[in-house]
Amino acid sequence: MHLVRTFLISFLAIASISSARAQSLPGDFVYLRDIDPTIIQDIRYATANNFVGRPLAGYNAGECVVKRDVGMRLKAVQQELTAQNLSLKMFDCYRPARASLDMVKWSQNGRETPADRRYNPRIPKTELFRLGYIASRSQHSTGAALDLTLVDLKADNSARIDPSKNYADCTAPVGARLPEGSVDMGTGYDCTDVKGHTAAPSINGDQRAWRKRLVATMAKQGFVNYSKEWWHFSLPGVGGAAYDFPIQPRRN
Repeated sequence: MHLVRTFLISFLAIASISSARAQSLPGDFVYLRDIDPTIIQDIRYATANNFVGRPLAGYNAGECVVKRDVGMRLKAVQQELTAQNLSLKMFDCYRPARASLDMVKWSQNGRETPADRRYNPRIPKTELFRLGYIASRSQHSTGAALDLTLVDLKADNSARIDPSKNYADCTAPVGARLPEGSVDMGTGYDCTDVKGHTAAPSINGDQRAWRKRLVATMAKQGFVNYSKEWWHFSLPGVGGAAYDFPIQPRRN
């Protein structure tokens, strides 16, 4: 009996160590759910619902991984928003470097599909890097950048993508484009168009107000918006070396 008990204790200890190793992250990275589980996550590059039309290399799970300081600042943003019946929704956080290379290959494959055009209605995909919409060496891989939006918790956010529906491109009115379960920022996420520029004059007053609210709220915690993408924010001083570890499922 003693030997059985000893074996069980040893087995559980090994299992615990293996689980901890499986979940360990380098460079002060953490799972955002471990910092604030109330922040909504829709990690699009772990799905087929993105401009490439399939999961990107290195996205083995739909989890937001961030540097710890970034996570704590996002938690502070979320606390402010919660009092206003709002929430952050994360579209992308840390991005393995291999995913950026996957984007490069996609841009050079010589095809322009209808799915591509939903996200790039006017710009050829081969021009996206030159124009600064996609980077082969992304700040996301350093842990310094995030893609996100706002969700109105009082609104009906239940709409889901209907595979049989022919959705309009990302610049179309909110009811005609792919549903995202968030406030109407004037374009969909990852919309490579001048209308997706944060200060675009072509959006209406309500859309402009939402963008300004997002930028102002994030700025209180030191985040800086990228002018060509209303959804993209970075935290100066957090970056550094790019990482390429894959995003794995979080374990409790």
